[in-house]
Amino acid sequence: MNDKYNEHELEMSIIQMFEEKGYTYIQENDDWIVNRKLDDFIIEDDLLEALEMVNPKIKRKIFSEVVTKLKHLDALSFIDKNRLFHKYLVDGIFIDDYFSDSNPLVKIIDFENPDNNIFKVVNQVKFNEGRTTRIPDVLIYINGIPLIIFELKSIEDREDATIENAYNQLGGNSDNSGYRYDIPTLFNYNAFCVISDGANNRLGTITSDFERYSEWKSVDGKEVYKDYSVNKLDVMIDGVFTKDKLLDIIKNNLFFIDKDKEKPIKILSQYHQYFGVKKAFDSILKNKRPNGDGKAGLVWHTQGSGKSFSMLMLAYRLIQEKSLNNPTIVVLTDRNDLDDQLYTTFSNAKNYLRVEPVKVSNRKDLLDKLSNVKESGIIFTTLQKIDKDNIIPNDRDNIIVISDEAHRSHYGIDETVTYKKNSTDFEMKTKYGYEKYIRDALPNATFIGFTGTPVQTKDKDTTAIF
Repeated sequence: MNDKYNEHELEMSIIQMFEEKGYTYIQENDDWIVNRKLDDFIIEDDLLEALEMVNPKIKRKIFSEVVTKLKHLDALSFIDKNRLFHKYLVDGIFIDDYFSDSNPLVKIIDFENPDNNIFKVVNQVKFNEGRTTRIPDVLIYINGIPLIIFELKSIEDREDATIENAYNQLGGNSDNSGYRYDIPTLFNYNAFCVISDGANNRLGTITSDFERYSEWKSVDGKEVYKDYSVNKLDVMIDGVFTKDKLLDIIKNNLFFIDKDKEKPIKILSQYHQYFGVKKAFDSILKNKRPNGDGKAGLVWHTQGSGKSFSMLMLAYRLIQEKSLNNPTIVVLTDRNDLDDQLYTTFSNAKNYLRVEPVKVSNRKDLLDKLSNVKESGIIFTTLQKIDKDNIIPNDRDNIIVISDEAHRSHYGIDETVTYKKNSTDFEMKTKYGYEKYIRDALPNATFIGFTGTPVQTKDKDTTAIF
């Protein structure tokens, strides 16, 4: 793609990229465009068709109630409406059916079969909800619902032709300006936003500050483009918007954080988190006992790169994985402050995780939890709470141990022998590290480490441990 083009050329280039990925381009003479009212945001015909495809065993008359629920979300605030819709999108909607034994769960998207959904792209659609008429540059519709909005600027020598101006035009993260103020209903359904001038492309959510909008620098997680690259837009489109990848991101890597007395924060994973978590997840499944050796490897994170959220998204995928049969996840640190920090992060995302994290209070508490836990859960503890003299093994093979700062204290599986000379002879002493005792307690668990500084010396080898 050329490094100089105007906004219309950029818009049409993006549409062409989506068409090449199997998205249908909604032309200006399309029936929906011609016949719709300016405050119609959902393509109802597409939604009803998709609901039939995704839910073939559910009575058709139920689907009109789904449309009503989506058009009139039962929440008051801007963010709460978006959150409720996201829950519907990922989990489905239970609809009252008084003529059946149970209320059916209607799925809006078929996440398992991307081609069993309707993907469309459209540009320059007018919307009006009683204030200023707004015309978003590009919208991505899935099953008749506008999930992603692109706001574009051209690379020109104009003060307003910047991606920050595009961010502000969307409304930033305020409810009182831009598109968010004039056409708020569009953002009820928004998964995330894209701002772009072709050379600079960033993604963020409805709660993201401009600085939190981030680039997507890789298609596959293996190669990352350089700052001077001329194909950044292509990489972002290819790295996010293939049908299977987009649905995977929406389902697994988009979530809300709740902090005390603060507005919820909607989080979209960054590219390195997405690919890193996927690789870690696949490695856990591949190396899980009893068929594997229980060593799933290391995730190498640099400082400030969102390690806590990576752990969180990995835990979510593990909990959702049916083959793990309601796994237990043990998050292991070597300092109380790290334990507190991670526990707080996970607790703030408990609605996303679907489980309530539990923090171990003392050695006896850890012993009870490790020996007795029989179902899904997330346990936080420090290595120092392991009582080496009182270990009752839990033989379950669906326990996953995530070790933070894996380079520091997770050694000593093998016996260390030292000799001390006394007056007449040598006294032999043997010693093990904490890691041996956690593995004695969980002999069939699978272990994965997170670190920013893997160590490899004569006595300590982080890679060998994990």
